[in-house]
This record gives sequence, structure tokens and C-alpha cells, in this order.
Amino acid sequence: MTRTDGRDRPSPAGAVLAGALARPEHAPRESVIAHARAVGARAARVPHPGRGTDIATLVDLVRSSRRRDPATRAVLLRETAAALLAVRGGGDDPSPTGSGTLDDGGPSPVDTDAAERTLDELVAVVSEHGLTLFAVDAEALLARRALLADDEESALAAATRALTSLDEQSAVDHAPTAREHRGNLQDTYRLVASTLAALGLHENAQPLLTRARVIAEDDGDLIAAARCEHELIRVLAAWGLRLQRAGRDGAPLLEEAGHRAGALHAEPALLGPEHRRALRAVVTLVRHTGPRLRTPAEAAARARGDVEALGPADRSCAGLSDHLLVALARARSLVLAGRPDEAAAGLAAVRDRRPRGEPGLALAVSRELVHVATDHLGGVPGRRALRDYTADLERELWTLQQARVLSLRTRIAHEQLRREHGEVAAQARTDPLTGLPNRRALDDTLADHLTTVASRAGSALAIAMVDVDRFKTINDRVSHARGDEVLRLVAETLRRCLRADDLVARYGGDEFVVVLPGSSESDARAALERAARAVADVPVGDGSQVSLSVGVAGTVHSGITPGTLLARADRAMYEAKRGGGNAVILDESTDTPADGLVVGG
Repeated sequence: MTRTDGRDRPSPAGAVLAGALARPEHAPRESVIAHARAVGARAARVPHPGRGTDIATLVDLVRSSRRRDPATRAVLLRETAAALLAVRGGGDDPSPTGSGTLDDGGPSPVDTDAAERTLDELVAVVSEHGLTLFAVDAEALLARRALLADDEESALAAATRALTSLDEQSAVDHAPTAREHRGNLQDTYRLVASTLAALGLHENAQPLLTRARVIAEDDGDLIAAARCEHELIRVLAAWGLRLQRAGRDGAPLLEEAGHRAGALHAEPALLGPEHRRALRAVVTLVRHTGPRLRTPAEAAARARGDVEALGPADRSCAGLSDHLLVALARARSLVLAGRPDEAAAGLAAVRDRRPRGEPGLALAVSRELVHVATDHLGGVPGRRALRDYTADLERELWTLQQARVLSLRTRIAHEQLRREHGEVAAQARTDPLTGLPNRRALDDTLADHLTTVASRAGSALAIAMVDVDRFKTINDRVSHARGDEVLRLVAETLRRCLRADDLVARYGGDEFVVVLPGSSESDARAALERAARAVADVPVGDGSQVSLSVGVAGTVHSGITPGTLLARADRAMYEAKRGGGNAVILDESTDTPADGLVVGG
């Protein structure tokens, strides 16, 4: 995908961008991102037989960004994945080899693995670092990938996840400035909207583009607002064409698209020639649709002017949807200009290229070819039957389209309920003060680990009961609010000082329990001694230090219960308290099963 704020245009600081291309690992972050967006925009052009070089450049930018911050890597991976999917959608262009270089001497088979690897890495980066906004981008790109594979069910599922996540308020991208965050949010709105439009869900795409345009206008970015308007024009035009194919009134949508396209086309400073060509195509489509108000001679003369303005069929467009709209507009103009054979040849060339990723517009091209062939080149009954079959197919597709809209609404409602249920379930297992797992979560985890000890010979488990010494006096000397803050800091310090696999839970009051799977009693004691020393640095507020009384118990027994192990750790902890506190005591009692439920027995 490309940025909407003009950052995909050549920067005035050409030397900086040249440096980003020559040594991207040392270039400023802003220059590398701007360069990636510009290259991604070039790669998305259709047709563009030399796009292999652009893809190779993007792949090299990703490879050279291994040591950059996660947010920058996410942007580069997103731009590269979008460009690779655009290459696959074009159907006739080369893509990177294993070395990251390309042979532009001629088309080579599309390397679908490159797109898969890039998408997988994007998903991993955003998941590891909690970049929820870029996670929405990843879902939208996964939907596009599924659409290219003709898997509309998976595409719809991914688009649903993107749409439901986008409605959440916690959009995290770790952008260094508020303006860049708004730009990233704008990008995401556009990406999700274009994905929904490709699925034929134009009514769901339109409000997202409106949101994106509002962001651009609030920032005073005229170029960004123009790009959002261009996207909206594409959606309205494709939507109107879809309605017309189904025998419904698409004229109002097409007329709105044409009106907007004409107004935007009149502002040449906002968009480049490739975008302006698509705007001209939308105006032309509207002009040649419906009743004609001119004489045939006048219509033919106007059509010849439109053909000349649209240019040759092999002139590049900004993307696949623009390319298909131009092909439709050019064909209708050629027919009116008395050149139906050229119209049919041009449409056949587009269809034979087998474009993917825009099924609605691709179907419009096929349908247009049938009409040109049957109405203007002379036909036979078989051709009329083909046209009738196309009409029946369109009606069936309309029915399926309505079912898809209903399915999306149902999926959105289901996804929202699932998220809400997950949040409620997580809250029920979390201590609200410290954010640690609570007693319920501790019981489940401890039972699971003891089951592992019972089923795997040689496995070990240790737990620790932790008590904050003289906590009541902290509340009395300072305040209860400060006492709560001390508990939070103790919890955070314990969590930071122990292993990722260890569980720290709040047991109640000023007591915590630590579960250390795979640890011997001596290893657990050493770990808790290190943690206790770190806790001593927690500020109380009156100059005193925080100390802990810790009791450690371990087991390798196959029949011990959670209650028995907790009781042993609790006994050792009270022994530490009786000795004055600030100590870690190891329970050395005999490890035997207790009465009651026996785990693994």
C-alpha cells in the first residue's frame, strides 16, 4: 500500500533518499520509510513489467532493518507485503528470487513464498511487540492474500478480524509523534477499506475512507485528503457498476463518483498523472452510461477525445482497480468512436492477463467484453446465449453478495462478543491492584504443573510463599494509598527478577506465591534471594526499606497435592517471620502425599 499524504512522491531532499537507498541501515528512519512508500507505490502500478527492481529494493530495505525499532520494521514489512501481493494480483510480473535480486530481462514466475514470508514476519513482529494498529494491517493483508487464492471465506474472516479490531480505541503503533500516529491510522483505514471493497463490501468501506479523509483534513494535509478522495471515488464507481450488473440502479453512485472525480481532476497539483488518468476514466464511464443527450456524431467525436485523453492501453495506472476502470472506460469510448474491434481486443488482453484481487471489477471487464462482441462485432445465437448466461450469473452473484454482507455483520457481532467474553474471563483471573494472576489462576496453574510432575519422571517443581514484612506499619506510618503502591512495586519487581516461565500470583493481602516449574528447591531459593534483594530498593516513602519473608518448598513426588505444597511453603515462610523477617527459608520436611485429592495418583 502507499501513504496518503504525499510521502510516496519524490522527496525534495533527493540526496537523503539516495543515501537511504545506498546504505539504508544507516539512513534516518524517516528517509527509509519515505523511500519504502515511494518504491511500494511504483511496484503497485499496472501494467509495470519492470516492477521486479522495485520489489527487490523493498526486500533489501527489510533485510537491512533487522536492528531497527519494531515500529519501523512493521512499516517496512507492511509496505513490502502489500507490494508483493500487488505483484501477484497483476499476474504477469516478476518477483524476488532467494537472493533478493531480480532478473528484469523478462517476466519470471511469481515467488509466492516471498509474500508468505513477509506476512509471517509482520504478524510475528506486531504480536511480539503489541503493535495493535499494525496488527489490523496484517489482518487486512491476510485477507488480500486469501482473495488472491480465491478463498473468499478466509478473506472474509480476516477482514472481519481487521474491522472489529479497528473499532477498538487502543490502537498502538509506537509512533514517535502524534502526527505520524494519525498518518498510520489513516493508512490503516485505507488498507482495510480497499480490502473490503475488493470483497464487494463497498458499503462497509465507505465510512472508513471518510474517517481517513477527516484525519487528513484536520492535519491540513491536502495531498492526503486528495488520496482518500480518490479511494472513495474508486469505491463509489465499483459499487455503481456492481449494482448495474445486477440490474439495479447504480446510476446515483456512478454520478456521485463522476462528480467527485471531475472536481478532483480539476486540481492537478494534488495528484500525479497516473491517478488523474483513473479520475478521467471514471468521468468517462459516467458520461457513456445511460441515455445519450448528443447526436451519434457528437457522441463519436467526444468518445474519440476520451480515447486520446485516456491514452494507450499499456500506459501504467496507480493500481489494479484503476487499471480495470480505465480498461472499461476506454472500451466504451472506442465503441462509441466506431472502433469496437479495438475495444474487444483491449478487454480481451486485460482478461487474458487474469488479474486477481479485484473480482468485481474483473467480472465487469468480462461482461463488457461479452456485450462488445455480441452487439458490435456480429453475433450468433450462441453469443446471445452467452450474454443471457452472464445475466443469470450476475443475478446469482447478487444473491451471494447479499448473503456475504449478512455474514460480515454476523461475524462482527460474534467477534465483538468473543472479545468481550475473553476480557471478562481474564478479569476474573487477574488481581485488580497488581495486575498479577489471582488465587483462582494460581490454583489452576499449580494443579497443571503438579500433573506434569506426576507424569514425567525426573521433573521438578518449586513454589515460594512471599510475605511483605511489617506491611501494616507501612499503611499506618505513611498511608493506605502508599501501601497499595508498595504492593504494586513489589509485584512488578518480583515479575521482573524471575524467569518468563515462572508465575507470580497475588495470594491475598500482602502475600504472593511464586511457582517455579522445573526448578529444584536450591535453585528456587537462590532465585528468591535475588528477588528479595531487588525488592529492598522499593521506596516506601518514609526512608525505610521493604523486606520479605519467603518460604520455599519443592517436590519431585508424583502424589503431592497443591494444598500440601502450599502448606509447606507457608510453614517455611512463618519460620522466616519468627526469625525477624528479611529471610528466605527452605522447607525441609518429608515430601509425602497428603490426604485428599491426589494429582496424578
